[in-house]
Amino acid sequence: MLYPIFLYLHPQNNEIAFDIKMIYMGCCKIFYAVCVVCVLLFSACHSEHVDSEYDGRTVLIYMAADNDLDGDAKSNIRAIQRGMSQISGRLVVYIDPRYDVPRLLTIQKGGRIDTLETYGEEDSASPEVLARVVRTVQQKYPASSYGLLLWSHGLSWIPSEYTFPGAYSMRVPSLEMPRTKYFAIDNHPGTGGTSTYMDIQEMAELLPGHFSYILWDVCFMGAIEVAYEFRNKTDYMIASPAEVISDGFPYEEILPLLWGEEEDLKQICRCFYNYYNEHANGGTWRSATVSLVNTSELEPLAKQVRTLLSGKTDYVQAWRYPLSQGGLPKVFFDFGDYIRNMVTESEYASFKQQLDKTVIYKAATEQLFGEDVPADKFSGLSSYIPFPQWSVMNAYYSTLDWSKAIYENQ
Repeated sequence: MLYPIFLYLHPQNNEIAFDIKMIYMGCCKIFYAVCVVCVLLFSACHSEHVDSEYDGRTVLIYMAADNDLDGDAKSNIRAIQRGMSQISGRLVVYIDPRYDVPRLLTIQKGGRIDTLETYGEEDSASPEVLARVVRTVQQKYPASSYGLLLWSHGLSWIPSEYTFPGAYSMRVPSLEMPRTKYFAIDNHPGTGGTSTYMDIQEMAELLPGHFSYILWDVCFMGAIEVAYEFRNKTDYMIASPAEVISDGFPYEEILPLLWGEEEDLKQICRCFYNYYNEHANGGTWRSATVSLVNTSELEPLAKQVRTLLSGKTDYVQAWRYPLSQGGLPKVFFDFGDYIRNMVTESEYASFKQQLDKTVIYKAATEQLFGEDVPADKFSGLSSYIPFPQWSVMNAYYSTLDWSKAIYENQ
């Protein structure tokens, strides 16, 4: 906004001296004032240009780190700074640390961090807070496209208040087992020491705008249910159908790719896979799954699956993704293997063609946390199977868009 500047004469002692010296000094002052105004006008125009819509992409990284991943968040921020050393793209980061207030930052070329907003203590696992942050970024940095990275704990589509009796992993915790990321947990003060979680239905409903991609740096989000819930919010989705080790994505490597298109998104997946497959610690650190989903193919896939499963109520077991520790529900079945076990060979061949159009890149290490990953059973997406013994969870599951598309009125 430009403000009017008033120049005025204030004669001292009501005396006006019209000597050459005074005229010269007055002219100098006027000239100086005009120069200042010109500089202000130029600066205002320049600032307005920076924040105007441009033919590029604004990338937002939303880090809900008010939990035990706080240290990993700080490490990732440093990696992001290194990754931005030669990049001029618009990058905005919202971070809610464990021991500090949330902030909205920009990270500039060279890694310089500037603070846009500082907030009071808030629940970063709230869909309303996420939606507000996204709107703020869209208003401050309008662009022709947006990328969104979501960073935190997560448990796929499963809400925090539901449990699966008799369906939990009993693996004994090991000191050698790396920590993983279960979106989003916020250890929010004022909730009696409890944690709050983000529900994907509310999140998809409230999330404003449309994104070129959503990248989930979160456990278990590579699920057919999650992808279908967000099908109208993004063109592509990058996620892991299994757990993600707490290091997360290798940000220094993937940063230059966040402003790219489909081939760059595939390369992001390759970087993630290679980071863990070649991890120097070896052992269970060499555990990773990742996939790239083309969301425009999800509707044709859903129609085909609905037809294939029509009238079938005798659900069969499929290969399950291995888990790193106890306390996690053993309900993350492989989507492709589930359908394979429910249909004929010829039906599966037709389904596989559509699945390959939907999951356009996938990769998995040979093992996950010490257990083999069969190449012929890994499809890149997980799926829930509504077995009758999980009637309480099935009632909630029936409210998801994927369940409605596949099972409703069957």
